[in-house]
Amino acid sequence: MSRATVEKLDIPQSIGGQKVKGFITWLGLEIRDESVNAVGLVHGYMREVARLACGECGMGYNGVRVISGTLERMTAGRGEEGDIDLLVSLANGIHENAGCDFCRQAVKPVMDALAYHLAAFEAAVKEHAAIKKKPYITNVTAPCMEACPIHQDVPGYIQLTRNGLYDDALEVIRRTNCLPGVLGRTCVAFCEKNCVRNDIDQPLAIRALKRVPSDMGKAAPVQKKMAKNGGVSIIGCGPAGLAAADYLAATGFKVNIIDDHAAPGGMAAVGIPPYRLPRSVIEKDVDIILSHGADIELNRNVEAIDKDMREAKATLVATGAHKSKAAGIEGWSEGCTGFMEGVSYLAGLNSGQAPFDAGRVIIVGGGNTAIDCARAAVRTGAKEVTVVYRRSRVEMPARADEVDAAGKEGVKFHFLALPVRLITEADRVVSVECRRMELGEPDASGRRRPIPVKGSEFVIPADLVLSAIGEEPGLSFLPRGVELTAWGSSKTGRDGRSSLPWLYAAGDCATGPATIVEAMAGGRKAARSIEASVRGETQAEPVSEQLHKLGMERRRFGPSPSQKERRQPEEIGEKARTTTFDEVEQRFSLEAARKEASRCLRCYRVMVAIS
Repeated sequence: MSRATVEKLDIPQSIGGQKVKGFITWLGLEIRDESVNAVGLVHGYMREVARLACGECGMGYNGVRVISGTLERMTAGRGEEGDIDLLVSLANGIHENAGCDFCRQAVKPVMDALAYHLAAFEAAVKEHAAIKKKPYITNVTAPCMEACPIHQDVPGYIQLTRNGLYDDALEVIRRTNCLPGVLGRTCVAFCEKNCVRNDIDQPLAIRALKRVPSDMGKAAPVQKKMAKNGGVSIIGCGPAGLAAADYLAATGFKVNIIDDHAAPGGMAAVGIPPYRLPRSVIEKDVDIILSHGADIELNRNVEAIDKDMREAKATLVATGAHKSKAAGIEGWSEGCTGFMEGVSYLAGLNSGQAPFDAGRVIIVGGGNTAIDCARAAVRTGAKEVTVVYRRSRVEMPARADEVDAAGKEGVKFHFLALPVRLITEADRVVSVECRRMELGEPDASGRRRPIPVKGSEFVIPADLVLSAIGEEPGLSFLPRGVELTAWGSSKTGRDGRSSLPWLYAAGDCATGPATIVEAMAGGRKAARSIEASVRGETQAEPVSEQLHKLGMERRRFGPSPSQKERRQPEEIGEKARTTTFDEVEQRFSLEAARKEASRCLRCYRVMVAIS
């Protein structure tokens, strides 16, 4: 075995069922079998690199093509004197001067190969013998793409957005994301946490940039594929069900979605207020999905769908987690006026019901639902809104920017406190008794466990108390024989299949409450499994999943670019936003989007394995 790397690469022994004999990526190269020629390995790698060079700087675009062409000649037995010097010179020049990180870092393993496997290059020049080409497996990714559960081509759509090609950018997004408008406003942006610019200044505003082509671009017309693979029934029209429907309809399945709500979107529609996600945005995304051939039945009682399940080739359950967990507060279920579940409160507001008339509102919990309840209560005219959370601000699972926004809108926070009893008068809530907490050792979630402080009880006046301590699935409609987890979710394998061979589950009803993008990833994974099963194929683990750890690596080589301040979208005024449900965050102006997109370092990573 020979290796030329900055450190030992964590490479699988086999990829796609094939033994790995040689591997090359931006971190270096490793040759495990003497049959692998270093020149041939580097050539296969640079062919892929040359296809991705963007052309926005001559050094990178032309340089990698010259390197690729030179290696092509060498592997064909037509190497010339001076080729090695040319490769060294070009690789060093690109590494120092290319306009973006892609070409700059893509040539690093070429430099390693020339330093550690020079004899192979010299032989290719002197012996003029063709090097036998071997089949190779390719994976192209980026740190931001690997952090994204649906592996969106972030550098691709950002570059197109920077150049004003919004239709093309939207097409790139929709390859893996059927809800671009929804995620452009609500995604928790795992990608930004793994952006290489974190180590330079601030991460790229990836989520906000996604909204630009989503709002400005026009989706390309899609020719409906004839349903030739049988019918699939999807129970639930939330993010997981929609993602699965989009994939299956595009691959030739007849798809029927059933949902008991009056509008599509699942928790995105009933649980997220319009000031964050206007209903028209959901409708636009869903209309495009339906145009691909999926059918939808709303207001359908999912308790009576057994026949639909049995007649379909496969059924996917994607009903989310809409049931609130028990609050555990004394007096909670005694039928008094002035308390309700947070998800019910939001669902009522989102369906147009008159808001609960309350001057003082208390929300119990620290997640996104709690913050949505608090900000919605402000907009319905509540005089005082307080979020009571049993841990500190650091442990809050809600998005930090949403918590900050709530504070600016007048929401108060009472940390390290736990409501323990509702106090009522004439069957109406008047206050909540709370107990102070202190943090102990970390629990199973990794957060420090809240511990009650003896004798620390205090009272907060309240007209309305909302419980937002988490949700759980409601799966009583499932047929007998379906195994559930201890959390009440459907027990599934890695492929999303339940304990019944024809029944699959994805999204929150399988994983427990998670994010929209994670639910979409689960829906797509289950859809791929259904496709393979119906066709009688064995579903192989995607190469990207096998190389996930390598793809997450965000370390840089070479000089760092100059620091550039991250741009934030404009927002409507803080005073005006508290009296309306109009969308708070505005779309980037086209000039601001161009400038923010120009901060992208285009950190594509090419990996090539020879089997």
